Amino acid sequence: MTKLKTWAAAIGLVMSTGAAQAALVSNPDGTVTDTNTNLIWLQNWNVNGLQNWSTQKAWAEGLDFAGSTDWELPEISEYAALFATYGDLTGVTAFTNVQSDFYWSGTEYAPNPSVAWSFYTIGFQSFGGKNIALYAVAVRPGDVTASVPEPQTLALALLALGATAVARRRRSR
Repeated sequence: MTKLKTWAAAIGLVMSTGAAQAALVSNPDGTVTDTNTNLIWLQNWNVNGLQNWSTQKAWAEGLDFAGSTDWELPEISEYAALFATYGDLTGVTAFTNVQSDFYWSGTEYAPNPSVAWSFYTIGFQSFGGKNIALYAVAVRPGDVTASVPEPQTLALALLALGATAVARRRRSR
């Protein structure tokens, strides 16, 4: 009966641990961390107004904010990942001043060097001449050494310890 209780407790522990959920975490320094991609975004999405691509790119790369200088325009894939996880970005409460409009990305349009990709906050992508005035937001990589909670790993470790204890008891009999 004790063995059955041990296994039931171990199975219950594994079942009760859920997968880590993606979230946008508002930081006190005016940034937002996306736990899904480990990217840090500016919280205010209308800091630099409407500007052409080269002006927005220079602004992002020259930004010294929240103790970091490694800011850049997001790649088109980074916008897409953000939208895929959280939906219409104008409704995401972690961000402020999100314009329902196009934002420049740092991704150039490969066939034509005078064109770059942009992202509309409701989910679609486009490309246009770099001389067009669009909005921009800056992003930077998050802390790669930060620990990510993994409840399944803990549960599996506890299950393995329990199985080892049961196996040892069997041998000692």
